Order: sequence, then C-alpha cells, then structure tokens
Amino acid sequence: MSTDTSAHETQQGPLYASGGPLPTFDRARAEKAVRELLLACGEDPDREGLQDTPARVARAYLEMFAGLYTDPDTVLDKTFSESHDELVLVTDIPTYSTCVPAHQPVDAVGGPLDAADVRVGDQLWTLADGRVETTTVTRISARPARQLVEVVTAGGSFVVTPDHPLATPDGWVEAAGLAGTAVEWTEPGGLATRPVSVAVPRRRPVERVASDDDWWRRHGFARRSHHTELVESRWLPVEVVRPLEAPADSPATVFSFTCDPHPTFLVAGHLTHNCEHHLVPFHGVAHVGYIPNVHGKVTGLSKLARLVDLYAKRPQVQERLTSQIADALMRKLEPRGAIVVVEAEHLCMAMRGIRKPGARTTTSAVRGVLRTSASSRAEALELISGRSR
Repeated sequence: MSTDTSAHETQQGPLYASGGPLPTFDRARAEKAVRELLLACGEDPDREGLQDTPARVARAYLEMFAGLYTDPDTVLDKTFSESHDELVLVTDIPTYSTCVPAHQPVDAVGGPLDAADVRVGDQLWTLADGRVETTTVTRISARPARQLVEVVTAGGSFVVTPDHPLATPDGWVEAAGLAGTAVEWTEPGGLATRPVSVAVPRRRPVERVASDDDWWRRHGFARRSHHTELVESRWLPVEVVRPLEAPADSPATVFSFTCDPHPTFLVAGHLTHNCEHHLVPFHGVAHVGYIPNVHGKVTGLSKLARLVDLYAKRPQVQERLTSQIADALMRKLEPRGAIVVVEAEHLCMAMRGIRKPGARTTTSAVRGVLRTSASSRAEALELISGRSR
C-alpha cells in the first residue's frame, strides 16, 4: 500500500467494493491530539526537539492504521486457474498491529462466575446458530468505566457498557440501542449440568454494506454477521434499557473476554459478542495457507502478504486478525480449506501490566477441509512448525 498521505486525507475516501466510503485520515486533528497528549504529560510541544513531533506521530499513525483505507477483499480480486490442488502455504509474513482490549459477569461451564473470577482457559457457554455450545477464554483484560447500561428482558437483567454488542433479529446491536428490539436468549438455569461439547457453526458469507462501515470501524466484525436457527434459543423482547453512571471517584471495572472457537458468550443467558478497548502494538509473523478448489483458483503469493498487512494495520486484536484473514480467503478464493496461524508479542504485556517481554501469543483459524481432515491439518501445521527460519 502506498504511504502517500494525500490519498488518505481527502474529504471523501475511495469506496469499498460494497459501495460504502472508506474512512479518511485527518492529519490536522491527529497533530492537535498529539500536542494535547504532550501537554497532558507535562511537556512543552513547542520546545526544541518536540516541535516536529506532532507531525511525525501523525504520519506514524497514518501508516499504523493504513489498513483502514483500503478494502482488504480487493487484494484477492485478481486470481487465476492452475492445475495445482495441493496446499499453498506462505510462512513468516511479518505483521504489526494495534490491540484494543474491556467487560462483565458471564455464564461459565459449571455455573455462573463473576467476571473478576474468570481465568484464561475457563469455558463459557455461548450460542452457535441457535445451539448451545462452549467456547474457551483465551485472553482477559479490564478497564475502568463510568458509563454503563442495564438491560432488562423477561429472562433477567444484566449490566454492560453502552457499546457492548448483543445478538438481535437485525444483527448485532450495541446495548445502548436495544430499546424496541429483542435479544437472543437461552434458559441459563440448565447450563450448569449440561454436557460439554464444542461444535463450530456453518459459516455463511457476510456482505459488508455501506451502512455498516461505522460499525466495522468500532467493532471489527460485520453487524449483520449474526445468524441463528433458534434451535435451543428464542428472542426475548427488551423491556428496559437503563443508563447507569458510576461515580467519578469510583468507576466500575469492566472486563473483556476473548474466546475461541466462538467469539461470543452468554450473559444471564443473553448472547453477546466480545468487545475490546487500549492502543498498544503487537508484532510477529503470520503463516497463511489454503488448498485451492476443484477449479484450481489461486492468487499471487504477494497478495497473501498484502492481505495480512491490510487487516493488521488497523485497531485490532490478534484473534480477530487471524479469523479475518481466514474468512477473507474462504470468501474470495472459495478454497477447499484455509489455515492461518499468527505468532505475536504483545507490548501491552511487555511494556505495561504484567511486564513479561518475550512472551508470545499464538492464534489459529482453520476452515473447510483443513478443519475436518485431521491429516490435512496435521500436514499444514507440521510445515508451519518445521519451517527453517
């Protein structure tokens, strides 16, 4: 992608393939924000040595978030047919992104747990295509918040942040906007004694529409991506959405749970989606592979690296980055299977918080035959783990 800023600072950006406008970069606003940050830190942005800093940092953020200004799907528009029907694998694609982690009380396997008591590795209940399934917590973060909302349905009440996504008949909707709609719900009472099983739902192609662009920028997944068959769930009308505000000197602590294989979990039986929120970089490598379809539809190897770059250069979490790359391959190349493995070091762990430099996080997303065929999956993972660096 070109780093020429003029292409990104117009009043009207280029268009997504779906027809909606891309966001644009406001350099003047970014520079002003950096000046304010320096002042907040007790520095003088006009002193010698710092005068050019706002402009330099603004350029850096333009590059860091360059993936917001090009639709990643367009990278895979150029394909060609070959007779090759075996695994195509590109390893060690450098990746650098910015994680964003934040949230609440949940329905855990074995019984409800307070959010503060949930640990990495715990299993939470969720709904996948309307069926009760389990998902595993892979990361937890917390932050203070003053603005909250209480949502009340016939199934109970719960408190979340106003931007927390919940499943409705019209797709995912932020909690603050739930009035007049319904939320997918399952009876939480029987979950504690339910046998544990994991099944991955059938994935349907999701069209990104222009009206959803702002949602994509805030949450990183399609607002209309929720589907359900209401096998073990039903819609409960939302009775009340009540704003709450914690005292300024005693903000609430809200928790974010990143989960796999489903990025969703239940709160009092209501289906919610992970939500995140801090700007600290993570960096590492991505390994991307796919098995072409019967028509041998393939794309240039450099396109895979470009795809990783565009999804990485935006506010991001590693789990979502991994899934987005895999889903784009399935959507555009229609392969028999795809695999994406991302290994990264998170500076939020190295620079702050637990302060463990060198710790690496590995995430994977497997689709199609590479999920259903143990031998194919093992071959791909062996090639990835056994590569020479």
